[in-house]
Amino acid sequence: MIIIPAIDLQQGQCVRLRQGQFNQSTVYPQSAIDLAGYYRECGAHHLHVVDLDGARQGEICQLDLIRDLHAAEVCLQAGGGIRSLESAKACLAAGINKLVIGSIAITNLQLTHAIIDYAGAENIVLALDINWIDQRPMPAIHGWQTSSDRDLWQVCTDYQQSGIQTILCTNIACDGMMQGPDLALYQQAIERFPEINWQASGGIRDESDIEALAEMGVHAVILGRTLYEGHFNLTACVRRYASC
Repeated sequence: MIIIPAIDLQQGQCVRLRQGQFNQSTVYPQSAIDLAGYYRECGAHHLHVVDLDGARQGEICQLDLIRDLHAAEVCLQAGGGIRSLESAKACLAAGINKLVIGSIAITNLQLTHAIIDYAGAENIVLALDINWIDQRPMPAIHGWQTSSDRDLWQVCTDYQQSGIQTILCTNIACDGMMQGPDLALYQQAIERFPEINWQASGGIRDESDIEALAEMGVHAVILGRTLYEGHFNLTACVRRYASC
């Protein structure tokens, strides 16, 4: 399993949102550059970065800062505002290793496939944030305000046929809440799509949560608030799962 620390950026600051709400954000004093360097010192080789300003405005806004994170010598997967082929090209040119594609994967299939064709499916992380509706995991769009008319499994089937290998899935109700991940969601995802590299995020509190996800076959976990506010030994965790 890959342990991936997350850095969410808002106006150059490191923040965490609760359930994606911009009016429920916590600002942390650490700089993104210092955090990236610290995570690398802990042994992390990957970093998940979200440009929250870009996500809100529809165009990536903090590319210069994200580019500077390469000083930590980590594999960067980044998203937030990648809603045009030009933005995707700019991100790749800036050294971002994997593009995280969110709502447009639901709302603009033509554009999403154009980005996949340009970047290569292996360099795309499809980010699908869901709400459970009538016992179906429904991807949310438009800032999590509305739901897709197709469930997660239908969307995954379509994109797997397009060569997508990695999907980051979050239960919105768990995001930033520090109450545990949605284990049932990932269990179903792996059972239905065992060939996909599933990334889990949202609600992960401690190593017991990570262990439960690892045992069911989750490929990677994204750690956010727990690294800021918990008493989490990132170094020991990275070492443990690097050897698995």
